[in-house]
Amino acid sequence: MKKYALTLALALAAGLAFAQTAPQVSVYGKAHVYEESYKVGTADAITRLTNDSSRIGIRATSDVGNGFSATAVIETGVAVDAPGATTLGDRTTLFNLSNNLGTVGLGRDKHAVGRTLDDFDALENSYATIAAAIHSYQGYRLQNSIFVTTAPVMGLTGTYQFSNSETAGVSNAQAGSINYSNGPFAARLAMYDNGTTSTSTIGGVKYTVASIKTTIYGMYSDDKVSGISTTGKSIGVSQAVNPQLALLASYGENTNGTTGKALGAAYAMSKALTLHARWNNIDAPGSASDVTQFGAGVQYNF
Repeated sequence: MKKYALTLALALAAGLAFAQTAPQVSVYGKAHVYEESYKVGTADAITRLTNDSSRIGIRATSDVGNGFSATAVIETGVAVDAPGATTLGDRTTLFNLSNNLGTVGLGRDKHAVGRTLDDFDALENSYATIAAAIHSYQGYRLQNSIFVTTAPVMGLTGTYQFSNSETAGVSNAQAGSINYSNGPFAARLAMYDNGTTSTSTIGGVKYTVASIKTTIYGMYSDDKVSGISTTGKSIGVSQAVNPQLALLASYGENTNGTTGKALGAAYAMSKALTLHARWNNIDAPGSASDVTQFGAGVQYNF
């Protein structure tokens, strides 16, 4: 009997240890698609179905002991409008090791300038945004990279990304940011440098006035792409009309003569499902590059 009791106790202990360290695996994603009218330059407008950053991802997280947790993420873009061949993990493929001091990651993910455009644009740098026309994306993501994020200290965090070129004679790219958040206010200063002909420094701020449910956004950037320098500035606002309906607007301009305007409305039918209507106009130097688009779309998060 003692032998059986000891065996049972060992089995229970092993099961408990496994339960404490077994990875927690989740699947997530987004279907985001618009039916739109799209016009470039003097050509007639066309009607088309347009995918907007739909994706599916797998995330696994576990406690690996000594105050550390490990996370692996594989996130892949999916063309909802016209599915075709895709590369597994083309959006994000990342391994993170974290403790109370911060996180170190290895792989492919957005760099600091890309995340600034996401976080300080009233249209969240998604369909009908003017951000890409006013500021530079600088490729948006880095791969073969090391990602470092510090834990918050008095509302401040820092990030640093280093991308190995893995090619002789080709410079490594770097990016990073200093971030501040305190209640309704957030600010960020981010940079990118590919080591040769392209750099960006961008600042973003946003402030939420809770009493009237209004958030105001602003960005200012100095960009150099392939040796050509521009300065861009943009502002935006989001206004919650009620718990379901929000109205969005943004305006921007840069020193190459481009101006952009965008309007949007979002209606949340549930936490997972949102209906969108958006319009924008990009007035670029030379009428052949002007863009006007209007779309009605759906976003389903899971």
